[in-house]
Amino acid sequence: MQPTATTAISIPADSLEPAQSLIDFQSNRSWIPWAWAVLARAGEVPTAVIDEDVDYPSHLVTLAGLGHFFERFQQIIAGGDADLEPGIDLVGDVRPGISTIELARYCEREGIFDLRDPETAAGLTLEAIKSRATELQRRLIELLGGGRLFTSLYVAGGHAPDDAGSGENSPAELTDDAFDTYLDSVVNEHLTQNKQRTYAWLEGDLDLG
Repeated sequence: MQPTATTAISIPADSLEPAQSLIDFQSNRSWIPWAWAVLARAGEVPTAVIDEDVDYPSHLVTLAGLGHFFERFQQIIAGGDADLEPGIDLVGDVRPGISTIELARYCEREGIFDLRDPETAAGLTLEAIKSRATELQRRLIELLGGGRLFTSLYVAGGHAPDDAGSGENSPAELTDDAFDTYLDSVVNEHLTQNKQRTYAWLEGDLDLG
């Protein structure tokens, strides 16, 4: 694979925190900015998240969707199902939160509804993040391919092979190929059942709920 360009991004720490809050180890949390940079290069998101931007609610949901996608992967690679529900609260009276009106407008625009009765802000938040996580999974597969995306999630989750060469669990550069040092070892060696089922789920070939 050819080396890829890096992208300078700017995401306020307090806007990033809700998405990172369920990721246990700080060293694993840089996957979200890395994935954001991949999306920014494709024109899917801006390089800078600005809380006064009219599209800020969409950007916050996208950050949360990336965090939820990361956590679902980690649950599946550990042998679980994909039934993890996002435990991220995005609604607040001031930034970095979004108002209930902003959330409702986002969900109406995207055709998202609370499946519970009565509809609540918490229910809308849950459905919005789940829906966005699924969209992001598909789009990142298109942009990176299954091998690169799987490797990034696997290594960033703390599963880097001991014999795959030097490197950190977190990418040093925000480039598409930041995890390629590990790619061959991750996708071609030690093909456990959990690895194979997770790869199938990631590419949409296996429904785990």
